[in-house]
Amino acid sequence: MRTENARISAIDLPSADPADGGWYTAHVYRWAWDHVDERVGCADRVARIAVALVANAHRWTRSGLPQGRCELRINRCRFDIAVSVTDQGTVPAPSGVCTFPVAGPGGGGLRTVDDLALYWDWQGGAGTPITVRALVDRHPS
Repeated sequence: MRTENARISAIDLPSADPADGGWYTAHVYRWAWDHVDERVGCADRVARIAVALVANAHRWTRSGLPQGRCELRINRCRFDIAVSVTDQGTVPAPSGVCTFPVAGPGGGGLRTVDDLALYWDWQGGAGTPITVRALVDRHPS
């Protein structure tokens, strides 16, 4: 859906059902692609980042629990597109420690975001909602 600002689109996503096959991922990808209004290469990068961020929120935070939710936003600016996902906060590890977003070794997740984005960062605190934001160049050289 578009918001009151025509350059911003946002969608509230429920937690994924592991038995859905690839439907949920395809839904997130298609929604992001449709709301970019940009060239194919840029739209693909934005959509792949959106899928990675939503998957991370569902895997590592309360957003992946039953009744969990996260918000996906796409903000189209003059030179870049910001993709952000706000989750419902981390689930403490058995030790009671809350983890924060880190691009680890291997593929997928934040490593995908790190590879496709100009820059990414996060805001939030232990046990509170965390927003991970990635910037994508609209006009790569």
